[in-house]
Amino acid sequence: MVNKEELYPVNTIPAISWALKLYFKKDKKYKRKNVLELTFPAGQHKEMLKSKGEHHIILWFSERKVFVRARCLYSKDCDFNSNRVEASSRESLMDLGWEGTDSRAFFKAITKWLMRLNLDYVLLIRSLVTVCDRFVKIPLTTKYGRTFQKFDEYRRNRWPEDAKPDDKPRFLEEILVRVSFWIQSAAEVGALKVMTG
Repeated sequence: MVNKEELYPVNTIPAISWALKLYFKKDKKYKRKNVLELTFPAGQHKEMLKSKGEHHIILWFSERKVFVRARCLYSKDCDFNSNRVEASSRESLMDLGWEGTDSRAFFKAITKWLMRLNLDYVLLIRSLVTVCDRFVKIPLTTKYGRTFQKFDEYRRNRWPEDAKPDDKPRFLEEILVRVSFWIQSAAEVGALKVMTG
């Protein structure tokens, strides 16, 4: 049985939503109007143990906000289907069927999607770091007894050598990995200040 509290999207996507809200307070000139979607394959619709169609979770950026919904491509009556969910709500994201998504591919996909938004890269990283401190009670002591004064201290711990700032996609991907585990670690010890952003 998958622990929904540990799913990468549940711990990463809300933080991205919180960071973008903060980002747009600083970058008031951002012009993108079109919708930018990202689709996560999320398993199969099965009847009588036979696959009938695909399940997808769609994440999209529109009007400076991030939304998510689950969709069954086989049946509109499938329980997998969901209404649109604001990505800032960690609790709402837990109700979606993330268990069927490829967790190993998640961070690469979400990184490429963020890069396609054409945001100010430095401001985006700063926004992610800021919300990780803002929405977590710091200093954070994890369930393993390690204490971190701020997210920046946590993210620098065992930082991989290949994740250098001049390789923007790789650096951002590693930041997102650290964000995910930071939010999860905070949730495990009741240190998340808000659940909805």
